[in-house]
Amino acid sequence: MTDEQQAQGESPLPETLEQARERIRELETEQEGAQRTLEELRLHQEELHAQNEELRQTQQALAQASQRYQDLFDFAPVAFLVLDANGETVEVNRTATRMLGLPRSHLLQQPLRRFLDTSSREPFHQLLAAAGHGTPPEDFELVLNTPEQSELHVQVSLSPDHDPAGLRFRLAMVDVTARKRAEQHQRLAATVFEESNEGIIVTDARARIQRVNHAFTIVTGYQEDEVVGRTPGLLSSGRHDRSFYEHMWNRLQEEGHWMGEVWNRRKNGEIYPEWLKINAVTDRDGNIRHYLGIFSDIGDHGQTGQDVERFAFYDALTGLPNRTLLHERLKHGLMRSKRDGRMVGVFYLDLDGFKTLNDTLGHQAGDQLLQQAAERLQKVIRPSDTVARLGGDEFTVVLCELDDEETAMQTARRVAGDILAALRRPFHIHGNEVISGGSIGIALFPRDGSTCSELAKHADIAMYQAKEDGGQKYAFFAPEMNRQLERRVSLENQLRHALGRNELSLAFQPVVDTRQGRVAGVEALMRWDGFDGSISPLEFIPILENLGLGAEVARWTLEQACNALRDWAFPGAEELWLAVNFSPRQLHGLTAGDLRDTFAKTGVQPTRVVVEATEDHFRDDASSVISTLHDLRSLGVRVALDDFGTGHSSLGRLRHMPIDIIKLDRSFVRGLPEDTCDLAIVNTVMTMARHLDMHFLAEGVETCEQLGLLRDQGCDLIQGYVYIPPLPASDCARWCEEFHRDGPSSPSQCGDPT
Repeated sequence: MTDEQQAQGESPLPETLEQARERIRELETEQEGAQRTLEELRLHQEELHAQNEELRQTQQALAQASQRYQDLFDFAPVAFLVLDANGETVEVNRTATRMLGLPRSHLLQQPLRRFLDTSSREPFHQLLAAAGHGTPPEDFELVLNTPEQSELHVQVSLSPDHDPAGLRFRLAMVDVTARKRAEQHQRLAATVFEESNEGIIVTDARARIQRVNHAFTIVTGYQEDEVVGRTPGLLSSGRHDRSFYEHMWNRLQEEGHWMGEVWNRRKNGEIYPEWLKINAVTDRDGNIRHYLGIFSDIGDHGQTGQDVERFAFYDALTGLPNRTLLHERLKHGLMRSKRDGRMVGVFYLDLDGFKTLNDTLGHQAGDQLLQQAAERLQKVIRPSDTVARLGGDEFTVVLCELDDEETAMQTARRVAGDILAALRRPFHIHGNEVISGGSIGIALFPRDGSTCSELAKHADIAMYQAKEDGGQKYAFFAPEMNRQLERRVSLENQLRHALGRNELSLAFQPVVDTRQGRVAGVEALMRWDGFDGSISPLEFIPILENLGLGAEVARWTLEQACNALRDWAFPGAEELWLAVNFSPRQLHGLTAGDLRDTFAKTGVQPTRVVVEATEDHFRDDASSVISTLHDLRSLGVRVALDDFGTGHSSLGRLRHMPIDIIKLDRSFVRGLPEDTCDLAIVNTVMTMARHLDMHFLAEGVETCEQLGLLRDQGCDLIQGYVYIPPLPASDCARWCEEFHRDGPSSPSQCGDPT
C-alpha cells in the first residue's frame, strides 16, 4: 500500500476481492453460455445426424425406385425407344433390342428408318413431322425389317418430349405380327369358305346351323337366313332310316368324323345324292363346339367320275397334265428307259415377265397368257412326249425314248429351240400385244439323275442358270451348277446378317484429272469379306437384291460414302466429287427424298455426288429411270453412264438421257494401244461426249502405254490400277493428299509424260 493509504489508514483488500468476485461471476456466466452453446451444438449435431440418416434413406429409396423403374423399362413387354429430332435412337430397352435383333450398342445413334420397311418410311417421317409440330398421331402400325425377321408388324404409340437437350420422341412398340397373320389367315379362310365349289355347313354342338356358304345355296336352293338356327334335318329326303343317322352320330362322337353318301332334298323338293364329310370341332379340353360338314352334289355319277379324274390329274386352267400325272408318266418313262437302255429328257421352264403382266393387266390376262403358252407347247412336242403345268408360270416337258446321249442332246436342243421360238412370238391378250419368252433347264436320264426327284431338281437348277445368264435361252445341267447353287444358298444365309454385323465396307478409287494434275473425285465400291474370303460385288449384290435388301444397302452405301468424304480434311479434299454406283433395282428403290435425307444428315452438298447408272438401267423401263434421274439432278446430283458400250443404248436415246459423264467400259481400254478398232471407238465416243457437252472418263486403265495414248487423244479423266487400286477410306485419303501435295501429272512408273 502507498504511504498515503497508510496515512489515511485505508486497506485495498475489499476492492480486490470484489473485483475477483465479479470476475468469477462473469466466468460462471460465460461457462453457462458455453454449456448452453455446447448443448445447442449437440442438439444440432443430433438433428443433422437424423437429417443425414433420413437423406440416406431417401437416396436409397430413390435408388431402389430408380432401379425398379429401370427394370420396368427394361423388362416391360413393350419395346420402348427414345429418338432425337433426326429420328436417331437415343435410348432403348431390352425388349426393343430383342425385337430388333441387335445389341443396344448397335442401336444407339442409329436411325430407326434403317429398320423400317420401304412401305413404312415415308408415313413414319410424316408422323414424326406432325408430332414435332404438336399434333402427335394416334396409334399406328409400321412394318420393320430386322436381321431375324423380314416382315415384323408393330403397333406404335408416339409422343413428343421437349427435353433440355432438344426435341425427343418417345416410342412404344408392340409386336402384332401374330395378330396380322391371324387376320390374314382369317381372311383367307373366309375367302376359301365362300369361294369353295363344295357346300359347307357349320353348326353348333347341338347341330343348329350357324353358317353356310354360297355353294350350299346353289346346291340346296336355301338362302343362309332360311336355315340359320335350324338343323340339317330340314334337308332330309326320307330315304334313310333312323339307324342310318344313329350310326352317323355314333361315329362322330367316337371318332370325331364321318364320311359317306347321303340322299338329301333341295328346297324345290328335288332329291339328290351328295358326298358328305362331317368333322367334330373340339376345344382344348376335347369338348365338341361345332360340327363342320362339307358336301358335293354327285347326281351325275358318270360325269362325276370324269370330273374326279380330271381334277386329280389335269390342270384346271390349261388342261395340261398336273404334277401328279407328270410324276406318274415320268416314273413309267424311267422304268421303260432303264429296261431298254434309252434316255429321257426333262425340261423345266418358266415364262419371262409373267409377274409384271399380272401386276399391270390383271390375273385374267395372266391366265390367258398361260393358256396360250400351253397351246404352243403342245404343238411343239411329239405325241409320245408330255408337257405339264406345275403351277404359276412353271411348266415341265418330258421327252421319252431317246436312243443315246448324242441323240438326246440333239433332240433336246431342237425342242428347246422350238419352244423358245414359240414363246418369243407376241401373245395377243385383251387387245394388247404381249412379248414374253422363257428360260429352260434340261436334265438327262441317266446322266444327270436316276430318279424323278433328282432329274426335277437338276432341271430346275439348270433353268435358274439360264435365267442368270440373261434368260431367253436354255441350259443343260452340269455338276458345277449344283455347287454354285449350294454356294449361293450359303451366301444368302450369310448376307441376311452382313449389314447388321458390320461385314460390309467401302473401298475408294481415285479419278485423276490428268490435264490439271489433280484428283477430281473418287468412286465408292462396296466390299464384303464373307465367310470364305473377299467376294466380288458382281456376285453378292444380285443376291442382296433378291433378298429384298438392295435398296437398304444402297442407302447405307450412300451414307457411308458421304460420311467418308465429309471427314477428309486435307487441302483440296473439299473439291473432290464422290461417285456411287447403283444397280437398276437399287436405283429403282431410291428416291430423291432418300438422297435429300442423306445429304442433310451427312452435310455433303449434292453437287459433290455423282450417281452412276449403266445402260442396263434403261433396258426395261427407260422412261421411269429417266424420270428418276431427272429428279436426282434437280437436287444438284450429277449422273454418270457407267460401262458405256456394253449395253443397249442407242445414240438417239442417249441425247435424251440426263447424263453428265460417260464412262467408257474397260473392255475397250484393255485392247489399247494395239487394237486400232478399240482406239477408233475411244475417239468416237470421246468426240460424241464432247459435242453432247458431257465429260468423258476412261476406266480400267492399267498400263502406262494406255495412259499415254488416252492423254494424247484428249482424255482427261482417268481411273484405274495405273494410278492406284481401290483403297480403304483412310488410305485413299492419304494417297489423294500426297498426290495433291506432290503434284504429279502421271504415275511415277510411267516417267514424265511430257
